[in-house]
Amino acid sequence: MLELLKFFPPSKQSCYGTTYGRHITRLSTKRFYKVLAIETSCDDTCVAIIDRYSLKEPPKLLANFKDTLDSKDQGGIIPTKAHLHHQSRVGPLVDKALNEANSRTGIDLVCVTRGPGMPGSLSGGLDFAKGLAVAWNKPLIGVHHMLGHLLLSRMNSNGEEPEFPFINLLVSGGHTLVVLSKSVSSHEILCETIDIAIGDSLDKCAREIGMKGNMLAKSMETFINADLVHSKSDSVEMKLPNPLRNQNGRMNVQAFSFAPFITAVRKSMTKQLEDYSVMELRSIAYQIQEALFNHLISKIKLTLHFNHDKLRDAKHFVCSGGVGANRRLREKLEDELSDAFTSFHYPEPSLCTDNAVMIGWAGIEIYEKLRLTTELDINPIRKWPLPDLLEVDGWKKREITDS
Repeated sequence: MLELLKFFPPSKQSCYGTTYGRHITRLSTKRFYKVLAIETSCDDTCVAIIDRYSLKEPPKLLANFKDTLDSKDQGGIIPTKAHLHHQSRVGPLVDKALNEANSRTGIDLVCVTRGPGMPGSLSGGLDFAKGLAVAWNKPLIGVHHMLGHLLLSRMNSNGEEPEFPFINLLVSGGHTLVVLSKSVSSHEILCETIDIAIGDSLDKCAREIGMKGNMLAKSMETFINADLVHSKSDSVEMKLPNPLRNQNGRMNVQAFSFAPFITAVRKSMTKQLEDYSVMELRSIAYQIQEALFNHLISKIKLTLHFNHDKLRDAKHFVCSGGVGANRRLREKLEDELSDAFTSFHYPEPSLCTDNAVMIGWAGIEIYEKLRLTTELDINPIRKWPLPDLLEVDGWKKREITDS
C-alpha cells in the first residue's frame, strides 16, 4: 500500500477507503483520456503513457521506458530472476514515466499484459497495474501480449490502416505465427512453429558462432551488415536445411521448424571456433540468417497458396515482433510476396521488440472497439491461444457516458 500511495495525490490518500473503495468502469467517449501501460511478459520491464487526446487523430506517446534483465552470463532467462527484476523495476519505471509525461494525476485507463508469458514475470506487472487501478479508481484492461504486436502497426493511422482483414507475420524470440486478423477480436492462426521460434533459433545459432550477450539475433544482423562483401563471400560452405520439405509421403506441411538449424550449424563448423577468421564468421552468419528467412518465406508462400479462398480479401501484410525489425527480412518479404499484397506494414524498429506502447494501443482498441474492460480478480495466463482472446474469464462490458 505504501508503495502505491505515492502514485496519487495527498488529497486522495486520506480518503482511500471511501473514494477508491468501489471500482467503476466509466469513461467518457467524448473527451480525451490518458493510458498507462505495463508489459512484463518475459524479461523486459516496460512502461508507457499514451495521450488519447482525440478520437479522430493518432494518439501521442508521452513516455516510453524499458529495463531489460541482463542474463548474458546465464545464457538464457531464469524465471525467478526475471520475476525479481520486474518486482524491483516496475515501480521506479512507472514513477519515471508519470514524471516524464507530467501525468501523475491524469491517468484514466490502466492497461497491462495478462498473458501469455511466464507467470512470475506477468504477475510483477499485473499486480502493480491492479493496485494502480484501485488506487486511482480507473478501469483496467488485461491485454494479450501477441495482440499488442499484431495491432501496433495500426496506431500511427489511428486504427485505419491496415484495414481488416490482413495477414500478420509475428516473428520473435517466443513466437512464429502467420495470423489472419479479421477484426480486433477475431484472429485465426494459419501457420506456426512445431518446435522453437525463429528468434530463439537465430539467438542459439549466433551462440554457436561465438556471440555472447542479449538480443543476439540483432547482434548477428549488425555483424553481417558491417561488411556485406565478406558476408556474401561464401568463404565457408555451410550445409543448412529447409525443414519439413516434401518427402516420403510428407506433403505440403503448413508449419515452421527452426530447431534443425542449430544442429546443422554445429555440424557444418569443421574447425575450432577460434580458427575461423572474422571474414569466415561473417559468411557463416549471413548463410544462417538467409537459410532461416528462406524457410520462413517458403512456408508463408505455401500457407497463402492453400488458403487462397480464405485470404481473398486480405490485401495487407503486417510483420511484427522483434525479428520483424530485421532489414533483410523486410526486403525479402517484399521481394517475394509483392504479388500477393498491395501494402506492407511494420512497427517502427524500436517498437518491434516487447514494449508497453503496443499494450497501450491494443488496450485502446479493446476499449473503444469492443467496449470491454477487465475485472480486478484476474490472474496471469501462461498459455492463452490468440483465437480464444475473449474466451477467458474476467472481461466485462464498460459503462458508456456522454459527459
